[in-house]
Amino acid sequence: MVTVNGRTRTSPFDKTILPSGLFLKFLYEDDKDVEALKNEIESYNSDSNSGLISSIIEEKDKKFIEKINEYYIDNDKIKCCRDINYYFDLLNAIIKKSIVFSKKIQSDLLGKFEERWKKILQEKDVGICTRETDLDSIRKRCILKHLHDLKVDKDLIQVYTDEYKTYLTDIWSKIIGYTRPQLGGLYIKIENDSVGIIEEYTTFLYSLDYICDVDLSKLSTDDITISTDMDTLMNNISLERISPNNNKKECYNKFYIDMLKKKTSNIKKINNVLSLGIALLGFSLILILIYKFSPLGSLLRRYTKKKIEVDKNMNEEVMSELYNNSENEKSYISYYSVSH
Repeated sequence: MVTVNGRTRTSPFDKTILPSGLFLKFLYEDDKDVEALKNEIESYNSDSNSGLISSIIEEKDKKFIEKINEYYIDNDKIKCCRDINYYFDLLNAIIKKSIVFSKKIQSDLLGKFEERWKKILQEKDVGICTRETDLDSIRKRCILKHLHDLKVDKDLIQVYTDEYKTYLTDIWSKIIGYTRPQLGGLYIKIENDSVGIIEEYTTFLYSLDYICDVDLSKLSTDDITISTDMDTLMNNISLERISPNNNKKECYNKFYIDMLKKKTSNIKKINNVLSLGIALLGFSLILILIYKFSPLGSLLRRYTKKKIEVDKNMNEEVMSELYNNSENEKSYISYYSVSH
């Protein structure tokens, strides 16, 4: 036995015992992985071998169904759906991203696969597994699955940290390669009343930092925003989503907290300016009311009126005196003749 981080390893890391992979054990039987599935599918790379590729996928489907029959209970409906959608998205990524298959083979393989699973889901009454196939929908499904997987696997993650990081690379690399843009970054924001995360898409799916000890059942794809512009996500943080209950468990990352502080600070500055403006306006209004309607205002008006009259009289006297002085000065002007 080996002790790691205060916990004891009783055996080597085994992907098939992960709670998150309850229905996906077939991918890791006989010490295989997702990369092995990709290589097996791509080994038949001619148009004439589409039937062989389809048979490989069909064999995997049968094993998947066996696991569903073995482990499925009503309480697992949502988790089963997440794993089914992951399997769909994984095969979609492997087949569409591959450069060895023609468009014809891609369409044929995925068409047969989708048709087969429609019947399976109808038989299992797992109608909740409706799925959109656009890239953002795939990304959001993967983000939700990753959060749920980390939460249920947290005990094993603490024991097998390095091995779990390698495992994440295996399960997500094919889908990331298909769903991330070729140029530029891709960023995500996850936000509800207990979760606040802003992160780069690939970094998030490869990270162990998001083990959220909160109720994730309330989290949906509607709470996830995806953008190529990080500033857009940061500027659109919603303060209304933050829970007022300080005792409630929350899951915020540093990016989100920093942006939350910045936005709160900006709002406080705006509120301070508005408060000052309102105070000045109120003070001005009080002065106007005092001036117009109070005894003091009446006294001020009389004083102002009297002062205006006095100033006016003084101005008239000054002007009169200036005029008289001007007339007097004229009488002293002499003209001298100059002899030639």
